[in-house]
Amino acid sequence: GGGGRPPAREDRAQRLTVKEVNEALESRCAKVRALHRPFDELRLHHELEHKPDLLLLTNFDYTLLGSGIVTALNSLKAEELLRPGTAVLPPAARVWAMAVQVLADTGVPIDSSPAEKLLWSPTLRRVCLDEPYARRTLRPLTRPAVVCGFDFRATAPPIKPDKCALELSVVEDGRANAVVFWFEMPLGAGGVVSSAPLAALPAGAAQLGLGQALQYLEPAPVREGGRLLLHASHSRTRFLFSHAEVDGRPAPLPPPRRGLVLQSQLQLLQDANLNRTMAAALRKALFRLPASKPALVLHVNAGIGTQSVVAAQARPDVADYVVACEKSSTLLEVAEQIARSNSVGERISFLQKDCRNLKAHEDMPHKADVLLLECLDTALLSEGILHYLQHLRGSFTAEHAAILPAAAVVKGMLVEMRSGEVHGVDMTMSDAYRWSKEMKPVHLKEEEYTQLTEVFDIFVFDFMSSAVEQQVENLEIVISRDGIVSALVVWFDLILDEDIVVSTSPFVPPEQALSFGQGLVYLQPAETRVRRGATLPLLAAHNSLEMMFTIEEDKLTRKGADCELLPHTRFDPRWEGARVNLDDQWKKIIQGLAAAPKDSASLQEGVMRFAAQSAAFGIDTGVAERCALTFLSD
Repeated sequence: GGGGRPPAREDRAQRLTVKEVNEALESRCAKVRALHRPFDELRLHHELEHKPDLLLLTNFDYTLLGSGIVTALNSLKAEELLRPGTAVLPPAARVWAMAVQVLADTGVPIDSSPAEKLLWSPTLRRVCLDEPYARRTLRPLTRPAVVCGFDFRATAPPIKPDKCALELSVVEDGRANAVVFWFEMPLGAGGVVSSAPLAALPAGAAQLGLGQALQYLEPAPVREGGRLLLHASHSRTRFLFSHAEVDGRPAPLPPPRRGLVLQSQLQLLQDANLNRTMAAALRKALFRLPASKPALVLHVNAGIGTQSVVAAQARPDVADYVVACEKSSTLLEVAEQIARSNSVGERISFLQKDCRNLKAHEDMPHKADVLLLECLDTALLSEGILHYLQHLRGSFTAEHAAILPAAAVVKGMLVEMRSGEVHGVDMTMSDAYRWSKEMKPVHLKEEEYTQLTEVFDIFVFDFMSSAVEQQVENLEIVISRDGIVSALVVWFDLILDEDIVVSTSPFVPPEQALSFGQGLVYLQPAETRVRRGATLPLLAAHNSLEMMFTIEEDKLTRKGADCELLPHTRFDPRWEGARVNLDDQWKKIIQGLAAAPKDSASLQEGVMRFAAQSAAFGIDTGVAERCALTFLSD
């Protein structure tokens, strides 16, 4: 009969070996030979049967050098693996740069200039000058100019570190505190590709989706019609820019830095849509209170104090007071400076502590009339908003206190998100490397997915009453079109009060999008082929901090051919095992430092080297910066 369970899919915990992957690739095309080797281990008559006729270099990133394109090319030339007639694509590259002012703009009409001290990083950060956030926070101050060129041809000499003077023509008054650079590469008959923003894209060139690179500089004033002199240099893996002079004098060495703020944290602090909307709801809550009695506002996760200043300024004729809690001393120092620069320093008490360590009467004169929480992230709960609420409600808030935000609704949709064919090449095998154990923050673009269901509600939180507890929902999701369910996209509507709502939905216009983006969950146990009209059983759960989603396989087997698990491996277990092992090793390092603080300085120096020259060590730029954050934050 057909009532029994289907046989177990043995491939669920298996992975193709490198040899098997290579054989699978070769079987698809007799002219393909796949080598699992770094460039510096290739040998003639061993890995290579003969010197190649064509060398295709695709190991470049938004910085051009950060993925080792020069290191690889130099290695091949050193081993004499290229013949003079070998065609190299790309044959050359040219780098452009311009000076910009990165604005410490929060989107609300207060002076946030003290936040400029947060604008630094040991790494080169990726930006996209065509996106709304960059258009608002980056002001071009000079015309773009050519920095240098690279000759990648087989007959060209190996590329060595170099430096040059860069003179930029200033077109607008401002403070030059960063350089943005990009590159262009000719492809012969294929035209030109470039990572330039649209405004600087060469005529007829194809724009790469890499974005541009940004390096912070020590701020220097510039005047329209003047010139800005910089030193530009590059190693084999990185560019470096510095001021040649400031106010006509040689530029001093920049001071040592601490208090690193990641790009994602900075974008949240500068999220104009969220800050403006939150400020409107905060003012509304304050103006509802009687003017005869000063109000007390408790601000949790105050950051650089934008909303604390808004609250202190809202009713200038009423002696309202703000208690702002922030765990980071770096952010708290900036918040205090911003409060003073806006003449409300005496109305705000800044406390460097977790709000759960507040002491009644000592830290707060009385219970708060308004509770403002900015402990949010892409997954809504991961910053601990429910835990903070449970501790503060009642004990530290008045009976009818306004809580901002008031509620939230977590929403989602099922999508197909697969590599499929790229220029006629089947890339399905790469889908196993899309997988991530955690919810992945993304800013979803329409061309990246196919929507297979209508939007549905997952969880509803009323912050006036929500408790710290587990919640499990068994959902039956109706499929609206045929396809393959790859992932769940999750976002939330944040209800600030009965009239004001903001959303992290992927369907809002780009200029209204919040910096949180959406959460992407690759569903287990496998991708599922579905038909229109079928229902997919989805288990959704949270423990007040983390959310978990999975397809209920037991129920799925009863759906027949309408919902069918695909036999492909969902992820590479060895790859995931390496990630887990790396996490464990990192935890042991941190624990070891607690027992041997003398080693911390040496490790900190090493981490800074990794962050500044991450490509030279084969480390991803984002990973290197997060690692540096461990030692450069408080």
